[in-house]
Formats: sequence, structure tokens, C-alpha cells
Amino acid sequence: MATNGFEFVGYIDGRPNGPRILDFDMAADTAGYYKGDLLVTDSAGRMDKVAGTCQEVAAVCMETETDAVSADDKLKVAIIAKGQIWRCSADASSVTAYEGYTKTICNLDENTIDADGSGHFILWKVDTTEDTSYATVYLCFGDTTWENE
Repeated sequence: MATNGFEFVGYIDGRPNGPRILDFDMAADTAGYYKGDLLVTDSAGRMDKVAGTCQEVAAVCMETETDAVSADDKLKVAIIAKGQIWRCSADASSVTAYEGYTKTICNLDENTIDADGSGHFILWKVDTTEDTSYATVYLCFGDTTWENE
């Protein structure tokens, strides 16, 4: 079964706490946002959905708002920091990537990763195959907006 975008799992070092959840200004988006969308910070300091391949990531959206979102509307986001493990769906090529290798995992869109390009996601573990096209993977982010949350 596919994941609901990016889902927090835990910390590599076993810390019991979760990511910091904040109300954050969002970029305008006519399609809205979904819980699990991977976010980056735009040039105005707002959170925006990943569009195409990115390197640095900032947060994961923690609310769903399917109506159009205006600039500076606030939604809850989970701040991404080093050492966090996140679960998400991945294309089939990701299951052949080597765990711990940072150069082949990138984002396919705001909800899925892809191993065909170069990126900064660190594959932690490949889980079960969802179907012939996707797998569930656990990963860390190699380049985060904030080093610590």
C-alpha cells in the first residue's frame, strides 16, 4: 500500500521525540496542500511544495487543505532535521539502490522519491513492495534547511 506522502518514523539515534511542529506561512497554491507533502522554503520565506528535483528540504506538511491557499495562510508543518528517518513511497528503481548511499535518491514529486536522478536523500531501508511500480522506503535527508530542529 502506498504511503501518504512523507511520514515521520523516528531518529537514527533512537531519541523518543518527534519533529518540531510549527504553524508556518505557506506559498500560494491553487491546488492546496496535502498531509505528507515535502516542502522547501521559497524566496519569501514561505513553505512551498517541492516542484521537480530539489536538494535542500525544509519540512513536511502536516495538514490537508484542498481549497486554494493564499500566500501567508498558515498550515502546520513538521521541521526536517538531520538524523530523522521518514517513510515514503518510491519508484521501483529505488529498491535496487544501496542503503546508505546518498547520490542516487531524489524526489519524483512532493510525495514520492525516485532513484533515477542524483539527489541528497540517504536510503535507510527498503521495506515491502507495494506493487510492480512502487516500494515503501525509509530515508534520511542529506541537505536540510535547518541543521537541528
